[in-house]
Amino acid sequence: MKLKLLLLTLMGSVAIANAQYTVTDINGNELNNGDVLEFDVQGYGTEANWEFFVTNDNPSETIYTRIEFVDAVNATGEFFELCYALQCYTDLSVGFTIPTAPEVFPIAVGETTGQGNHFLNADPGNGTDTLDYIFAFHQYEADGVTEIGTPLTFTYRYSPTLGVNENTVVNLKVQSTVVTDQLVLDVNEPVSMLVYDLRGRIVKQARFETGRQEVNMSDLSAQAYIVQFQNEKGATQTTKIVVQ
Repeated sequence: MKLKLLLLTLMGSVAIANAQYTVTDINGNELNNGDVLEFDVQGYGTEANWEFFVTNDNPSETIYTRIEFVDAVNATGEFFELCYALQCYTDLSVGFTIPTAPEVFPIAVGETTGQGNHFLNADPGNGTDTLDYIFAFHQYEADGVTEIGTPLTFTYRYSPTLGVNENTVVNLKVQSTVVTDQLVLDVNEPVSMLVYDLRGRIVKQARFETGRQEVNMSDLSAQAYIVQFQNEKGATQTTKIVVQ
C-alpha cells in the first residue's frame, strides 16, 4: 500500500488558526487543511481504513464538532464508511453530516476522541479512474448552528492504478456483476474470495484453484456487495456486484 500525504497549501495551519481542535491519525500525524490522503487499496481489512482522533485544544471549554461529506469526484459515496461520534454510516450522500445537524459531538477540555473513528472507501470504481471524497471537520457553539473558525477540509483519494505493475494483478474474470443465483468466474490462478455486505461484514468466503467457477449467491439478500479476490502473491482485485 502506498499512502501519499499531499499538502496542497502552505497556509493550511493559518486558515484554521481560530479553530480549537487538532485531528491526527493513529501514528500521531496531524491532518492539515487542504491535505490529500491517497491510497492504492480499498475495502474492509485493508490500510484504506484511515483511523483518526480529534483533540480539544481549548484550555477551558468543551468544543462541539461535526463532520460533513462535502463533495465527491468520480464517486457517489456508495460503499464509503464514516464512523464518528459513536456512530457508523455506510453508503453516504453528499451533504451528509455526522452527527446529523443541528446535533453536535462534544469533546471535553483536554480530551481526545477514542478508537473506532475512521474513514473507509470500499468502492472499487471502474478500476482506472481516481475516486475523490471531500470531507470537512466543523466546530460549532453548543447550539450546533453558530460555526467557530474555518472548517478543516481534506480529500480522501483512492487511486486504483497507483503503483500497479504486472505482479499486482489478479488473473481472474467476473462474467457478470449482476447476479441472480450464481456468480460465474473464470479463474486462471489460485485465489481466495471474500464477499462483504454494505456494513462490511463477511457474508461468504471461498478458495479456488483454476477454471470456471460458479458460486451460489441465492442465499444472499437482494442488494449490492463487494467481492474481494486475492492471489498467492498478495495482489487483490475488488468488484462490486448486485444480487437480484
